[in-house]
Amino acid sequence: MPSLSTGALQKATRKAIVSLFNDNSTLQNQFFTDQALSIILSEKCGVDIDADTVAKAFAAGGESRYSLQLKDMSIGHEGESVLFVYKAHRLLGGPYITAIGWFDSVKAAEAINPFVGKSIADCAIIDKKVKEVLGKQLKKDHEKKAKDKSTNKRPPSPSSEKPPSKKPSAATVAAAVEQEQTSNEQPADVAQTAAPTPESSANTPVPAASIATATPELNGCNVTFSMGSRRGKMTVNINSPMYRTLLGNCVREERDDCVREGRDEGVSIEEASEMERAENEEDASNQSADNERKEYTKNCRDVTIGKDTVHNVPYSLDVVQKNYLSSLRKKAKMIDNLMELFKEGRGKTVFQSRYLRFLSAVSLQNSGGSDNGTVTLIAATALVLIRSIGITESEISTESIANGCPGESTIAEYEYHVAAHLVMMQCRRINLSGVKYLTMTTDGGQRKGCEHMVKVFHFGVTDKDGNPTIGHLALDVDTCGKSSAEIAAAIKKSVAPIKSLLRPDIKINGLTGDSGGGGAVQHIHPKLIELGVMDKNSKYLRCIMHALSKPFENACKSAFGEQGLGKCTVFQLAYSAITLFRKLNEQGGLELVDKYSSKLLEVLNNSEGWEAEGTEMFPQAMNAYKAKIDDDDHDTIKEFTKDLRNLQLPVMTRWKTVPKALEFLVDNWVPTYFMSVVIIQKEGSKSALYQIACDIVSLMTLRPAPVEAASNADANGSAPSSAPSSEDGNIDTAAAAAAAPTLQKGDTPILLSQAFFLVAFSKYYFTPWFDSGMQPDPQFGSDSHGHNSRLFVQQTFLMREELDEMMGDNKWKEMPEFRHYIASLAGLPSLGDVKKGGLEFMNKATDTFFREYNTSFIKHIENVWTSTMILPYIIGGHPELAHEFIRWLRASDDGDLAADNFAWSTKEIEIENQKSYGESHECRIDACMICLTKNADPGVILEDSFIAEIKDSLFESLESEEVVNFLDRSRWQQADEYDPVRKRICEVVAPHASQQQRIECLVQEINAMARTNVKEARRTVRVVIFVTLTHPFNRESLTLDKKREERSTMKEKLKVKRVNGTERITGYFNHVEGVLAEAEKAVEEAGEQKYKDIFDHYRKSDNKTSAVEREKKVQGFEAATEKPRNITKNQRRGDIFIPIAVGGGIALSYFAKKRKNESVVREEIAFREIKLDNVQLRLNEPPLETMELDKMKVLLQQDEAARLARNDMVREEGTSWMKINSVDPLSQAMKDEVTNYLAFRNANKN
Repeated sequence: MPSLSTGALQKATRKAIVSLFNDNSTLQNQFFTDQALSIILSEKCGVDIDADTVAKAFAAGGESRYSLQLKDMSIGHEGESVLFVYKAHRLLGGPYITAIGWFDSVKAAEAINPFVGKSIADCAIIDKKVKEVLGKQLKKDHEKKAKDKSTNKRPPSPSSEKPPSKKPSAATVAAAVEQEQTSNEQPADVAQTAAPTPESSANTPVPAASIATATPELNGCNVTFSMGSRRGKMTVNINSPMYRTLLGNCVREERDDCVREGRDEGVSIEEASEMERAENEEDASNQSADNERKEYTKNCRDVTIGKDTVHNVPYSLDVVQKNYLSSLRKKAKMIDNLMELFKEGRGKTVFQSRYLRFLSAVSLQNSGGSDNGTVTLIAATALVLIRSIGITESEISTESIANGCPGESTIAEYEYHVAAHLVMMQCRRINLSGVKYLTMTTDGGQRKGCEHMVKVFHFGVTDKDGNPTIGHLALDVDTCGKSSAEIAAAIKKSVAPIKSLLRPDIKINGLTGDSGGGGAVQHIHPKLIELGVMDKNSKYLRCIMHALSKPFENACKSAFGEQGLGKCTVFQLAYSAITLFRKLNEQGGLELVDKYSSKLLEVLNNSEGWEAEGTEMFPQAMNAYKAKIDDDDHDTIKEFTKDLRNLQLPVMTRWKTVPKALEFLVDNWVPTYFMSVVIIQKEGSKSALYQIACDIVSLMTLRPAPVEAASNADANGSAPSSAPSSEDGNIDTAAAAAAAPTLQKGDTPILLSQAFFLVAFSKYYFTPWFDSGMQPDPQFGSDSHGHNSRLFVQQTFLMREELDEMMGDNKWKEMPEFRHYIASLAGLPSLGDVKKGGLEFMNKATDTFFREYNTSFIKHIENVWTSTMILPYIIGGHPELAHEFIRWLRASDDGDLAADNFAWSTKEIEIENQKSYGESHECRIDACMICLTKNADPGVILEDSFIAEIKDSLFESLESEEVVNFLDRSRWQQADEYDPVRKRICEVVAPHASQQQRIECLVQEINAMARTNVKEARRTVRVVIFVTLTHPFNRESLTLDKKREERSTMKEKLKVKRVNGTERITGYFNHVEGVLAEAEKAVEEAGEQKYKDIFDHYRKSDNKTSAVEREKKVQGFEAATEKPRNITKNQRRGDIFIPIAVGGGIALSYFAKKRKNESVVREEIAFREIKLDNVQLRLNEPPLETMELDKMKVLLQQDEAARLARNDMVREEGTSWMKINSVDPLSQAMKDEVTNYLAFRNANKN
């Protein structure tokens, strides 16, 4: 027979039932089970219909049993049961039964019941038929008795049927009470009423007429009846005298009526008397049964459950509702299943595969823990649960629990299964989404002995609400070589198995990566095109996080020097300050740091001596600190200790760490200085903390010494000749004097002034724009972090415009952000030469900073995002700018650009949420577009497939009456009018990552995942699971977090990073189960072979790129063994290293003024060509000529440490220059001094 879908089959079933009962009068007014209806419908309709389908056709969930009554009543809709009422009679002592159906709602019952009462409740038709049958039966009995009388035979007396001599046993009653219903399709939450009769339970339709004429034996009969308003059934044995008496009374009522009617039909008085005699005998028998019943009920009681009462229940029995009994049996079955899981002797993991995948996935929340610890926790949890529910050691032993729970190898193996499932799920999502393009981001990093290359796919999808967003698929983090060719080959190997799961028409159209090293994106992109990995028209982007950091790094180094040991720069000061507090934390944790800080600030706030020292050393910083103390809104101790949390070492290559460290330094200049002072007094001179504190104090007090004339006013009271003026770099001296009227020349430490400048620039310009680049695209949801390509073209112009405004006429000097820096200049002397480090140096340094920043900005930002390759991404940006860009392209296409007949719009527009949330920027379209298009070729852009394939739709948008927003369909004139453009933005532009923040996080995540020394393969699958399973939950859970919803602004909302506690556990478990269920479906659809291929790709080590490269290295090594020997000069070492003990080196403590050997140190420094601030120190020239001996010793220490490191001769791992206490003599003067040194040492020993 034909088959239908489930939904179509249910609809057809409802229609067929209505038609079947309306068209067949013989089937009306009957009770049917689901099974009976399914058999009838299958035969009538020619379609396979099972009982479950019949149930689902009229009952929600498919578990309700129901009845049908047509004609004068309506059928209940889906989710409701239908009322059923009928009367049935059993003659000759049989029961008189009323069976009543049920509703799912009282309203439905009240609405339909009148119809039933009209058609059935009075039983007029049935009663008439019953009386006719009864009259005929009585007539036959009369004729039979007359015949028996003529032959001297007497009819058997009803009383000859003796009642049982014994009371029914408890087992008999219990069996009757606990008898299970014939079908389990009846839900426990529906009101309880009559259940099917034994005849209907046999899947046979039972017409009312058939029941009325049935005459079964009384013994062994069961009766099903209703219990008040609750649906259910009570099955009892009616072979009991008390029930026979009860039912006999029902029969007698009917017989009395028939006797009277029989007389009217001509029954003789004798016959009626005979019948009366038989009835009297029966009454006597019933009286005897009644007495027996009373005796029986002495040991019984009535039991009430809810509204229902069950009478005469023996004390040895309890009465429970049927659904409660089913619930108990279900729970007992659960315990049986638990016992079976940990059955003695099984000796292997008993959990199903789906739950093992769940355990492996969830266990990665503790990826830093060992496998042994993970499986121990799983087994311990199982043990606690089993013992908590009362199962003892004898029932389930601890050994059985340990055997039944997964072991280390099982958990590890299922990590590969989870990863393979998730990859196939993501590939299925990509295939079903219809996207044609993928983009990819790559980055390398060494973690725990492995050089990883992270590779992630990005693609445009829609979320559950239908909004566009970005999906991500981690390929792997397998290791590979560092050359561009090796990296490209590794990417191809990683991509191949994933592409086999994708539609053939899907292309990789975008790449994002670093711009430096062997894996530079501009180097590997063409190789990937050659290898066929990427489309020939694909594009690449350099990470904007690196690009934004580079101008700041280059400007800082060019203007203020580099960070490093022995370098007197503000960056080294910040590094030393952060290092000091981190080392204090290492010694005693934050608790120790907090106690130090509290005591320090307590003394500082009450010490006149310290206040005087601070005012003398850095009056501007000291005044700011005292103002903070006096401000009631500031808790100085709390703010300082809060700043000490999560301190990161300032390194230029680590994003934003230098600006943050400088800001910490400026905000806590005074506490940092005095903390260093106390550490110097507390620690010994050989302590590392002592050395660091000394460096901090010396750098914080470093200042150019003013010339004598600059320190005093002239006799007429005029300003010193060194006062700032317009010739001193256009300094606004009035603003400086207003900001710090008490500063005198020489009051400002030079590094404090530099810190003020850099912090001001960072707060106003660098940090806000950098943070903007790290934010998600507001149009593509919270999972679009790092995907700002759609908006970054226009952001390039906004950054350029703001930078030009700062630099034009030195307007930055008038900005409030720079007021502290401008004020500090009043304390710098004019020394006439930038080399002396005075005011002239600072003026030249700031000019250099802006010049270098601008140069690097053009190279790393402007030239990239205004290029012919990337500029077309502007179609996804501001609608007005996209409109002008398209108009410019059409003008080129029409030849208007060549004819100079094109002009940009001069309209003013607002661009929102670009630099920060809630902030808008005004700009003129012509200024913006001139800046953005200056490096682009419109002719080449028109030929690019990115534009060429959607050119018609783009040009068509120009005909619209209003500017078209390609991402806002609600304002289009037709629903699919600009879909080609919208798809291009959602599938190519938005997924193309603008930066590698996501990948950088994965590189850091690998470090946590590898803490237990898991190797390359497991690191890869853990990253796959993190990207596909864990990270999406961390993001989505925030949308449900009540704390985040309570925040009023987006900035405050973003501070809430994750949910915790029960909310997190519940949400995460539900999330994991849902994702794994979808993944399992993807595996089923793909087939076993494809799953095996992808599993082997991750599981087998010989599939890794590292295995291929290792084999190549072995082959190269074998080839090298056959090459002819070539001995070079580098293979022959020079001098033998002579230890100090035998005269090989000189202790630095030997050199002292009293021994008059400073000249030897100067010659050694000159011979080593040591540099100070990038200036080589020369003999008999300043500053070496006048340099103090202690300073020269420090330079020798630093150079010796660097030399040992270069030659791999570091005496102990992690040797710091401060631990160097001797140097090997290199200059002839130092070698000659060895003899004097040995004599000095021997004399001291004696």
